[in-house]
Formats: sequence, C-alpha cells, structure tokens
Amino acid sequence: MTDQVFVFGKPVEDNAFTDREKESARLAANFAGGINTFIISPRRWGKTSLVKKVIRETDSEKILCIFADVFMARTPEEFCEMLGNAVLKQSASAVDEFIDNAKRFLGRINLGVNLSPDPMNPIKVQFGLNDEQQTVEDILNLPERIAEKKDIRIVVCLDEFQQITEFADSLSFQKQLRTVWQHQKRVSYCLFGSKKHMMEGLFDDASKPFYKFGDILYLKRIPLSYWEEYITDKFNAAGKAISADQIERICQVVDYHSSYVQQLCWYVYLFSNEMVTWQNIDAGIEELIDQNTALFESRTENLSPVQMRFLKAVANGIHNGFSSSEVISKFKLGSSAAAVATKKALLEKGLVYCEDGKCFLADPVMGLWINR
Repeated sequence: MTDQVFVFGKPVEDNAFTDREKESARLAANFAGGINTFIISPRRWGKTSLVKKVIRETDSEKILCIFADVFMARTPEEFCEMLGNAVLKQSASAVDEFIDNAKRFLGRINLGVNLSPDPMNPIKVQFGLNDEQQTVEDILNLPERIAEKKDIRIVVCLDEFQQITEFADSLSFQKQLRTVWQHQKRVSYCLFGSKKHMMEGLFDDASKPFYKFGDILYLKRIPLSYWEEYITDKFNAAGKAISADQIERICQVVDYHSSYVQQLCWYVYLFSNEMVTWQNIDAGIEELIDQNTALFESRTENLSPVQMRFLKAVANGIHNGFSSSEVISKFKLGSSAAAVATKKALLEKGLVYCEDGKCFLADPVMGLWINR
C-alpha cells in the first residue's frame, strides 16, 4: 500500500505533515509542563493535525493524552458523556479496566454500558445524570482521579470546543468547567475549534470564565518556502516536474490555506504528465471550485442579499472600510449601520474572520466561487 500523495479532508500525519515546527515544539512543551493551551486559527488550517502529531510524540508512561471531538454535543450532558467516554476508553488497556473505572469513579451516576460489534467503538457508557450539578462534576473530575490512580499526568484535547457557546445557559457551564478544571493538579487541557471568532470570544474576553486560563497559540499560514520543498518533493517522487512559480500560484490562489493547498496540488497532480503546465493549474482550480460548489451553496442559501453582497466585497479585496460611502454604494450594503451588523452576523456564522483589523473570508475558495 503506497502513501497518499496529497492529503486533505482529514488530519495529516507523517510525511504529509509540513512545517509547524515552532508550534509543535511550543505545544509539546505545554503538554509536558502541564500548561493549558488554546489553539486559534481559521477553519482547516491544520489544528487537529498539529494536536494529533504532538499527541503521538508526547504519549508515554508518564503522560497520557486524551482526544475527543465534541462537535455533536448540544447540551452540557452530551458534552460530559463524550468527555467521559473518551477518558474511560483511552485510559484503559482492557474492557475490564474501562468498566472498573466507570464504576469506581462514577458510582453515583446511573451507568449503562453498551457493547457494540463495531471494532472502532466496541464499548460505550451512557450516563444517567440524576443530580445534575454533582454528577456533572464527577465526570469533569474523572481525568484527575484516573491520573491519581495511575500516578501519571493527563492532557485532555478537545476539538470543536466552541460548541459549548451554543448550549442553553452557556455561561454557567463555562463557569462550572473553569471552577472544576482550575483545581486539577495532574490534568491540563488543550482546547481548539474551527470557528475562530467563537474561540476568540471564549478566551480573549476578560468578562468570560476562560479568560487567562492558559497559553493562546495562534496558527499562522505555512510559508511558501516550506510548501516549495514539500510540493516539489511530492511531484519529483512521481517523476513529475513543477516550477517554483507554479507552486507559488497554487499557494496564492487558496491564500496558503493548508487543506486547500493539498487538495489543489492533488488535482494538478492528476491532470499533469511529466511536466506540469499552466493549463493543469487552471484546470485544478476549476476542479477545486466544482468539488466545493455544493458546500458553498449550502452555506450561503439562507443568507440575505446584503450578506451575500458583503461576501462579494471581501472576495473582491475589500478588507476594511465597509462603512465608507464608496464601499456601501459599490456593493449596495444599505447603510453604515447595516454594514456593521452584516459583518457581525457573518463573523458569528464563521463565514468571515478578522485579523489585524482586516476582514477575510474564512474559506478562500468560496471567494473564487463567488467571483466565478
């Protein structure tokens, strides 16, 4: 079985991973030092790949890393059930230990243990949360109690953590999480998610419970120099040649977006022979837009006309000054107040993000689709 040439749509690892050397070193140091970490970047910039890489390098007899994706959680109870199952499953070496830990540390909770023929998920605990406050805290303290039992430290990595902001009475749950987690001595947390605006709201806002809870790691774009070496090696290994100018074009057209660089390279790779041509690059770009059209239609079908025109403005290089009469007139944004409200709504939907006082599309290929 040969390695996939370019990897997209899932976390990358091994030789599909490039750069992030500084971020990897800093995250590994935080894991080793028991420092809580928040990772913030736009969607699909490689947060999950980075975390899983550092997990593989950190896991040892003394440090256990737990990973859970809480995207499907819609209530605090569902969040706790996902967290509890991940901790029980990934800290146990056998089913007997899984069940023993569940009974020992969660004895006050009405537990239902289900066995499944699915080899990837053979066992799962359902939590009957009766006395909500007390039993939720039991689950939140589960990593600490298991760490004490095993005489180890645990790092809990939670993907799509911004989902907790969608819960009813989210602020109360955030306070509960902070209150429990800040007193744990053997457990640290790595919290990250795909909605940059919501993640920043959790950790950068002085009025929120998680303010100053840990180190904030902002991911930047992977520089061209790393992509040049990575992409050239991949094409050369297949007996194909691609120029530095063509690699720069690939990176620029998707705004150095890690997942899209890999996806566009894959299409160019498929369309090319021994020598990559500019026609291959153009064909790859068209294929990239086509493959994502249904997704973009779904994401924008419920937007108002003024919201679509705002996205059009950003796609055409307008990154600030949306309240100016010139921008309002050219893109028919209604009024200064309407432009401000539209920007806020699109930030909350995760369709745009702000960086250094400028507004950008969260998905650069959506900008290509809008303009096409």
